[in-house]
Amino acid sequence: MITPRERVLGRIADHLCGRFPGHPVRVAVDGITASGKTTLARELTAAVVARGRSAAHLTMDGFHNPRAVRHRQGRDSADGYYLDAYDFGAFSQLVLEPLGPGGDLRYRERIIDLRSDTPLDEPPVTAPEDLVLVVDGSFLQRELEWDEVVFVDTPFEVARERGTRRDAELLGGLEQAERAFDQRYHAACRRYLEEVRPADRASVVVGNSDVASPALRRIGGPADAVVNLFSYGTLQTPSVQIEHFGRTLVGKEDVLPGYRQDWVTITDPAVIEVSGTDRHPIVRHTGDPADTTAGTMLEVTAAELAAADIYEVDDYRRALVRLDSGADAWVYLASNNLKTPPPFSRSPS
Repeated sequence: MITPRERVLGRIADHLCGRFPGHPVRVAVDGITASGKTTLARELTAAVVARGRSAAHLTMDGFHNPRAVRHRQGRDSADGYYLDAYDFGAFSQLVLEPLGPGGDLRYRERIIDLRSDTPLDEPPVTAPEDLVLVVDGSFLQRELEWDEVVFVDTPFEVARERGTRRDAELLGGLEQAERAFDQRYHAACRRYLEEVRPADRASVVVGNSDVASPALRRIGGPADAVVNLFSYGTLQTPSVQIEHFGRTLVGKEDVLPGYRQDWVTITDPAVIEVSGTDRHPIVRHTGDPADTTAGTMLEVTAAELAAADIYEVDDYRRALVRLDSGADAWVYLASNNLKTPPPFSRSPS
C-alpha cells in the first residue's frame, strides 16, 4: 500500500507526464529555505521515471555565484542572499533556453562546485525530447520562466527548525545557524514572498509541514486558473461534487474518442460512501475511432483539480486528451493504460 506522501507525489508526476509541450518540460521546485524542496524534487523525479517518462534532477547549488559575489554585501546580508546567491542568467542561457522552444537540447548540469567554490566547465548533456527536468532552488520565480512550478509551502517556524538542525555543523553551531536563518536566509525569503507572491503564481502547491502526509493544495495552474476536466463517471454526480468541491460544477456534454469504457471495483470506503457504489467506470485507450466514451466536460479551478486527484483511487491516472468538441481536457484513465500519450499532445502547446 502506498503512503500518503507517495500518493501526492504520484499525482504530481501524473500531471507532469501528461505535459508534452514540444520540448522538455522544465519544472521548478520552489519554496523558502529548508522547506523540503530538494527531497521532494528527488522523489518527484523518481516518480516520473517510474511512470516510464525520461526525467532528470538538477539543483541550483550547481549554479551559485562564486563566494566573492555571494558575500559581497556581507556574509549575513539578506539582500546579498536574495540578489547575489544564484547566477540566474547563466542558468537560463545554459539550461532553460536549450531545453525550451527551438532549443538544441544540450544543457549544462552545473557550473560551479559549491563546496570548493571552484568554477566548472563540464561538457553539456543531451536531453531526450520527452525529458522532464526537475530543478530545486530558492527564488526560482523571480527571473526565470518555467513550464511548471511546484511550490513547497512550509511555515517559517517549521522550516527554521529543520534547517538549523540540518546546517548547525556547517554554520558553526546551532546558535550561529539560527542567526543565519533569521538574518540572511529567511529574511531574504520573506522579501521574495512579499515581492513575487510565488505560491499564487505556481502551477502546483504542496503543503509540506508534515513530510509524511503532504497536502496537495492546487495543481494545474496559478491561483486564478480554470481548467477542463472530462468526467464519464461519479465526478458528474452533484453529491460527489458538493462533497469534494463544495459546489456543483459547470459542465457540458462531450465525447472522448478512441477510448473504450470498462468497469473497476473500488475498495476505498470513503470513495464508496460518497459515490454510493463500489462499481465505477474506467476507460482505456484503444485508438479505434469507433470506440467512444460519453461524458461531461467540467470547468474546475486548480484547487478543485487537486481535490479530484485525491478523490480518485490509484486505479486511475490523470492524462490530457482532446475531446470531440476540439477542447483539450484532463481525464482519469486506467493507470495501466498510459504508456502511449495521444498524438496531439506531442505538438507545441
